Amino acid sequence: MAEIELLPKAELHLHLEGSIHPSVFLELSQKYQTGYDSHTTGEVSQKLFQYENFPDFLATYKVVCEHLREPADYLRILDWLAGYFVRENIWYAEIIYSPAIPWNFGRDGKQILVSLLEKSRKIQSSQGTIIRWILDCVRQYGSESARQTAELGHEFREQGVVGLGLGGDELSLEMKEYQEVFNWAKAHQLFIHVHAGEIGDPQQIWEAVRLLGANRIGHGIQAARDPDLMSYLRDHAIGLDICLTSNLKTGAWTPISENPFGLLYRRGVPVTLNTDDPGLFQVSLSEELQKAVQFFDLEEADVQRILLQGVHSSFLPYQEKMALMKRFQEEFNRLSLSPDDA
Repeated sequence: MAEIELLPKAELHLHLEGSIHPSVFLELSQKYQTGYDSHTTGEVSQKLFQYENFPDFLATYKVVCEHLREPADYLRILDWLAGYFVRENIWYAEIIYSPAIPWNFGRDGKQILVSLLEKSRKIQSSQGTIIRWILDCVRQYGSESARQTAELGHEFREQGVVGLGLGGDELSLEMKEYQEVFNWAKAHQLFIHVHAGEIGDPQQIWEAVRLLGANRIGHGIQAARDPDLMSYLRDHAIGLDICLTSNLKTGAWTPISENPFGLLYRRGVPVTLNTDDPGLFQVSLSEELQKAVQFFDLEEADVQRILLQGVHSSFLPYQEKMALMKRFQEEFNRLSLSPDDA
């Protein structure tokens, strides 16, 4: 099998706020004198960036977001991600940004987005990584906040925003509260990405698909509890963003060896592997793939199929998607050649 680090990759489930590296968090703590800057990077990793359960993780996420106060703070995370994309050979990424979070703190979520879009275009120009954006509604914030997010996504649809998402606590407000907003977004040519079936039951996924018209599901691991749902996702090509380390660290599903990923993959459900929050979970995409190989007995062909699925499940236009899949396959073929074959 070719070295996983060398393989071209797409990452579809990547929260910008959760991509904050401990060292960047310490920089921001020092900048705003919040008290955490007395810690070392190791102490942040071992204490703050460890979680007893999902609510504990959300509490840490809130602490991180309190440190993101102006565009430069978000751009600092994106700078770190640019290096991560090079190290991990990530050719395409869909980054999730929640403008409702700065709005909730009385800050300018739109200006932050403008800065991020400009920076992501520069990253693509300088290193080749294609970046697209999903604007995430925070489920516990309500439908009016979601509507504002959807309108912002539509405003910047031609400038790098490809989808509207629903994240946050899936055990808070009911999915039907968001039906009108997401139907509007889909009618205005935004793809729909919904966090569902991470800690909630399979019904959450059914509602994401039936009520909100989800094109792709964030996590969705609970689909493994419902054979009819697995068949539906397979037959309708609705992908699941699987995040093994995230599920482990939040307690959504443990241990990794028993994660439903293997079952979902064998049943033909379109699954991809992602880090979710590489900073907060201190994991890379290569490490996620290596864990999948280790725990689910994947062969090289399986790894390539999953990586190609990352492009196929993306929110790129069809022609761009096909062109990128062709580039991936050509690189797979090149890396598979032995020295004698070259």
